[in-house]
Amino acid sequence: MKRIFLVLVLLSQMASAKVLTATYEISYGIFQTMGIADARFETRDNDTYSIRIEARTTGIAKLLSNNRVEVYESHGTIVNGKLVPNKYIKIRRTDSKKTTKRYTFDHRKKTVLKEVIEGVDYDEESNDFYAPEDILSLFFNVKQYMKLRQNQVLYAIGANKNDGRIDVVFPRGKELERLEKELEMGDGVFVKVMLNDKIFSSANGELLINLDEEGLCKKAILEDVLLFGDIVGKRVR
Repeated sequence: MKRIFLVLVLLSQMASAKVLTATYEISYGIFQTMGIADARFETRDNDTYSIRIEARTTGIAKLLSNNRVEVYESHGTIVNGKLVPNKYIKIRRTDSKKTTKRYTFDHRKKTVLKEVIEGVDYDEESNDFYAPEDILSLFFNVKQYMKLRQNQVLYAIGANKNDGRIDVVFPRGKELERLEKELEMGDGVFVKVMLNDKIFSSANGELLINLDEEGLCKKAILEDVLLFGDIVGKRVR
């Protein structure tokens, strides 16, 4: 069940508002709902923000994963309408274990401090690479490119472990028609995100996303996952 909820992280595009919440259901191939994710975006005085996603397994997945829960948080400032993270936190816990990874950004020095806490064990080191965003703030900021439909190469802490690269593509022509068919929705903005990482043997971690005009994800599909097909995330409220 390792990294089962990375796709949920990519459902965190939020519109500009003081508080915005959304809930997503995740299904996998022949299985019914395997997880639920609650997302919350909050701004304070229009100059600071916080994003929190709590993803938890349900049904058979809950049993097989030992009641796995993952929490993702991003905290930072808002500069000219763009989210600039100061801290990114990932918590993974089961009934028997809890691991916390905390990343602190120094944008002036272009470094990121990584702290890992597991039980009573603590370790800290400089992250292997610097990125100006984390995975949560990045997908909020994607909405800046929506009107122009401008393809982007972006980098984020919490994305692939090598360099954090993510390719955001706004498809056209037949590729756009394919996404509309795959996502079963005729409106909104359709985006293809290449995670450049092998997730569940999905060769490049290709994620198809349908956004509303405010940048909030309505549905997403992680394609061609090992054995059973696609992981599908859909907003339910």
